[in-house]
Amino acid sequence: MEHWDGVAQDLEQSMRRLRRAPGLSLAIVMTLGLALAASVATFSVLNATLLQELPFRQPDRLVFLRHGYADMIAACSPPTFLDHRRETRAFESVSATRPWDANLTGSGEPERVRGLLVSAAFFETLGASAWRGRTFLPEEEQPGREHVVVVGHGLWQRRFGSDPALVGSAVRLNGEAYQVVGIMPPGFGWGRSYGREARGELWAPYALTPARIAESSRGDENLDVYGRLRPGTTLDQAQADLGRFVRTLRERFPNRYTPVSGFYVTAVPVREEIVGPMRAGLVLVSTAVAALLLVAGINVAGLLLARAAGRRRETSLRAALGASRGRLAREVLAEASVLAAVAGGAGLGLARLLAAGLDRIDPVTLPRSQPITIDSSVAGFALVATLLTALVSGLVPAWHVSRSDLMAALRTGLQGTGGREAARARRGLIVVQTAIALALLVGAGLLVRSLAELQEVPPGYRTRDVLAAQVQLPRARYGEVTARARFLEGVLARLSDRPAVLAAGAASELPLGGSANSSCFDVESQVVPPEGKQPHAETWSASPGYFATLGIPLRRGRPFDERDAAGRTATAVVNETLVRRYFPDADPLGKRIDFEGNERHRAWREIVGVVGDVRDRALDTEPGPQIYVPFAQRPTEALFLVVRTADVPALPSLRLAVRDVDPDLPVYGVTTMERLARDDVRDRRVARAALAGFAGAALALAALGLYGLLAQMVRERVPEIGVRLALGAQRADVVRLFLAEGGRLVVAGLATGTVVALAGTRLMRGLLFGVTTADPATYAAVALLLAVVSLAACAVPAWRAARVDPLRALRSD
Repeated sequence: MEHWDGVAQDLEQSMRRLRRAPGLSLAIVMTLGLALAASVATFSVLNATLLQELPFRQPDRLVFLRHGYADMIAACSPPTFLDHRRETRAFESVSATRPWDANLTGSGEPERVRGLLVSAAFFETLGASAWRGRTFLPEEEQPGREHVVVVGHGLWQRRFGSDPALVGSAVRLNGEAYQVVGIMPPGFGWGRSYGREARGELWAPYALTPARIAESSRGDENLDVYGRLRPGTTLDQAQADLGRFVRTLRERFPNRYTPVSGFYVTAVPVREEIVGPMRAGLVLVSTAVAALLLVAGINVAGLLLARAAGRRRETSLRAALGASRGRLAREVLAEASVLAAVAGGAGLGLARLLAAGLDRIDPVTLPRSQPITIDSSVAGFALVATLLTALVSGLVPAWHVSRSDLMAALRTGLQGTGGREAARARRGLIVVQTAIALALLVGAGLLVRSLAELQEVPPGYRTRDVLAAQVQLPRARYGEVTARARFLEGVLARLSDRPAVLAAGAASELPLGGSANSSCFDVESQVVPPEGKQPHAETWSASPGYFATLGIPLRRGRPFDERDAAGRTATAVVNETLVRRYFPDADPLGKRIDFEGNERHRAWREIVGVVGDVRDRALDTEPGPQIYVPFAQRPTEALFLVVRTADVPALPSLRLAVRDVDPDLPVYGVTTMERLARDDVRDRRVARAALAGFAGAALALAALGLYGLLAQMVRERVPEIGVRLALGAQRADVVRLFLAEGGRLVVAGLATGTVVALAGTRLMRGLLFGVTTADPATYAAVALLLAVVSLAACAVPAWRAARVDPLRALRSD
């Protein structure tokens, strides 16, 4: 009981002392509060993305089956999906999905709703159940069945007014009637939009039609596949089973899955698939925040150490009156704890505001299973961070009080003498601060260099003044390929009549739009040897004006024109990478390729042109082989419209053109090619901004710490300075003395920081492009910046030291 009374007394005395120094207390609370707010807000993001369990039954047993080849990530074809169902043994259920955006009409304005086509076992595989009604029956994925759909809870509330009679009623999707069989619970929003995680609001069965599951469709790789591990099955065992599965496919289809192709299937935990691409950035930002919090704690430790030195005579008197060293050290820790507690409360309040702002970021940009909020886990982290900050900021001053010669101040009569231990401790703190600041600045500098290098990479197409938008042609009205072709012809004809439109076109996919459609293909008169690699390429449909609109250069031959209409000779345009890889010593023009047929029924296409490479997957990814076919010969239900104008908004013209042809079709996904290019490096930009902000704050704190140390040294050494000046020393000598003192600390910090940076920047390898983690130019520039800022921080105390009046200094001595 006496112990707790003593602690309470220490806290009460600490608060009284802090009230007597409101300026210092406010500075410390603001420094720690901002650092704690940043750390808590960052942890709230980590909690929602990496730590919270997915809202499914036993989510640790849910895996994504990643398909790919040696040089690219692919997807799964419907026949291969059926093979998974029949032959893989490690999974109790396997399910396939593909993106499906639907035009919702009938009640209110037409709306574009994001969703998925899924196999019947999709919800069973996830371990999710309907909130009302049911999910899909096995027979509902068979062709010819009545259309059924499951809707999301948010869509049920927003569009249907929470009508309980929705289950069992019909809604119109893409011009067809779908019976609603179930409503998912609140918070369920599983969906993938063009390869990126996004909230889905509709789910319909993926019909396994004869055309889709035919062996000729094995190259049509457009499905995402998920599996639920059997109880007791480990991920390694599942991977071994998939290895056997791949070997079986290679034996059955040696011409398609050749050893050189590097075909593989990997089991990846679903959380890793969702947030894996962002993990490096999240870990990097979290490390930077932790470093900033450490710098803030060290800065406060330096301030408290200086405060303890300033009160050294008072402390010595108390020691002489019987206060133990432990009691005096405990008081310093109590003072640091009070400051950290106040800062923690302020930081938690600010972190709530930051978390609310971060939660507004869409789940495509920041995929997560739970909302970003301050829950009990985050509050617990805030408490632990506050306690650790109190320890970091209070231990060094407390250790100094417990170790220093308390009677020296009484003998010398000097109030501000801190002793050699205090000076050494503060110097060590400055070195650590400088080292951390340099490491953070190096990380920010590498990201700046990386973005600069990336922006110099030509994407292969025009980004300025080009608008892009999506349209989905419902199968009920556009089931015939001729109807789809007529729709596009009508839209492009109306756009060409607009004076502001310089060029217009369309394609089934869009560069950097996240869309992909790859296929294996055959080259006429070329036989792939057993040890060879099956040719593989992206296969897009494009209109005649597509290349001109995006400014994709024609290298050889011709682009598409009226000669490539439906019913004419099947043609194709390929890119330069495909030519280099598969026609290294031959002219590709006139050669024939086939990615739609099979050995029994060939569908040869004649190559009529070669265009420049396009970075369609990402700006930091080298272009792969690409095949374009005329949209009129292979019209797709989903298409991207692209329009180029001369500084005139093209969206009204685009919407009017679509409305004139079909007023029931919504135009959605409106963007610009310039915005897509910016969004492609958004993760790097966010990481750069965050790291630069934390590095700047760390640099400011390090500079303030260095300034405070030298200012304290000047105050303590006023008598010495007076003696030097009285004996003939020049004021410039005094300036050099203190600049040299600060310079030694900065050099030590730079050397230590370089080692820390070389080790720490390994975390950001995945975010760098065109620059290494040991880039000498970045290290040199950062070291120079840190040296200049540190020199400026040293200059003011050094100048004040040179202005000391020798006579007054000697009298004070």
